[in-house]
Amino acid sequence: MKIKDVTKAVKPLVKQAAAAVVLREQQTNRLGPADWGLERDEQGQLLVQGRTLEGLVERHGSPLHVVDADQVRANVQRFTQPGPDGRPLVEVYYSYKTNPVPGVLQLLDRLGIGAEVTSHLELWLALQLGVEPSRIIFNGPGKSDEAIRLAITSGIQIMNINQREEVDRIAAIARELGAERVPVGVRVSTSNTWQGQFATPASHALEVFRAARETGVLDVIGLHQHIGGHIGSVERLAGPIDEVLGFVDQLAAEGFDLQVLNLGGGLAVSTTYNFSVRDHKHNVHYGKPLRTPSATEGLSIEDFVSVTHEHVRAHYERAGRAMPRIFLEPGRGLTSSTQFLATRVLTERSTPERDFLFLDAGINVLPGLVSEYHHILVAGQAEGDEQHDYRLVGPTCAPWDTLLHSWKGPELHTGDLLAVMNTGAYFVPMATTFSFAEPGVLLVDGEKETMLRRTEQFRDIVALDVDLDGRPIG
Repeated sequence: MKIKDVTKAVKPLVKQAAAAVVLREQQTNRLGPADWGLERDEQGQLLVQGRTLEGLVERHGSPLHVVDADQVRANVQRFTQPGPDGRPLVEVYYSYKTNPVPGVLQLLDRLGIGAEVTSHLELWLALQLGVEPSRIIFNGPGKSDEAIRLAITSGIQIMNINQREEVDRIAAIARELGAERVPVGVRVSTSNTWQGQFATPASHALEVFRAARETGVLDVIGLHQHIGGHIGSVERLAGPIDEVLGFVDQLAAEGFDLQVLNLGGGLAVSTTYNFSVRDHKHNVHYGKPLRTPSATEGLSIEDFVSVTHEHVRAHYERAGRAMPRIFLEPGRGLTSSTQFLATRVLTERSTPERDFLFLDAGINVLPGLVSEYHHILVAGQAEGDEQHDYRLVGPTCAPWDTLLHSWKGPELHTGDLLAVMNTGAYFVPMATTFSFAEPGVLLVDGEKETMLRRTEQFRDIVALDVDLDGRPIG
């Protein structure tokens, strides 16, 4: 018997065994609407702050990003938990690149969250939205001269130097503008943090601190560290913090009295995760659905904040030095769970091998599904015990537009509505217009429904183009 014949014969058995494993996992880890602050009514309709998702989509169209303002407020409250003195344990600055929807950024600003920006565009946007310059942090490995000028002339709180080469350029621009003392920090990497183009290793960072101080125009007040990745345990969080605190002691011995210790973001979200290559292969070849995570496992927002604060506090107390201000820059951990994408079944197809559901949202607007698990809720009915095996695909004419090769759910048909959860981190900024318009963004806040971003129109897609005669198109 040929190898391909053996594979063909064994494949159904492997698929059956994989399905049994998944069933056990799903019985152990069951995610439901309540994990995102949602509910169902007596008819099984998914509710967002008391209104049906079906009704929202009928009014505003599909596909549609839906932002739950109550969830935004709840996450902000968790990040800004007070200490014994009644003040927040840390100061929070939202990572603008994560979900740069102006209305969402404005809501966060009104809730007391600062802005962490990494580009000229993001800095400009924060200022356009009326964010106080004293509540803006400017990071990024590649700052343009124009962006540096805007940061200095606007008087932002702090600009973090990524590498030695930036010192002289920032100092030269500061002198050109007549600025006397520009507040800066230095981004430092340790053994368990992002490196490469990001930051200066601790073994060489002291040189950068010294060079910045010697310019006479840069006021070195802070240190920035971004662990990166998905921080899901106390060990993953505490190790890099303790390592950078050791470097802070070296700085203190050199006379650097830091006012700011910025420990970045990177908090993992319990309801989503990066799946492995093995998981993906099993989903593709054996029809094994991806593992359902547990909403209660991993590192909570409260623990992320309190562990960070406690490690810094204990270290400075032992060293006999005054506590610095602690900054955190959450992105994914703050907004991922506050937003989801509603998408309809456009059509269906059955073959001897599998059943397909064609959705009106493809991989072009759901880029995260390439590498991440995102839970999918059925909007029109409560999920029953009967599990139907579907391949979920998008509407684009591209073979890679497969959202999930195997997804278990109730029997669905054309017109049924799904909700892809946790789209509040990197879905909007990384979406592309690939033959289809991008979805709008709706904010649900009490009695108000506000289209923060209207659904893209065809004319929007070609708004920058002209025809061969120089005339606008459309």
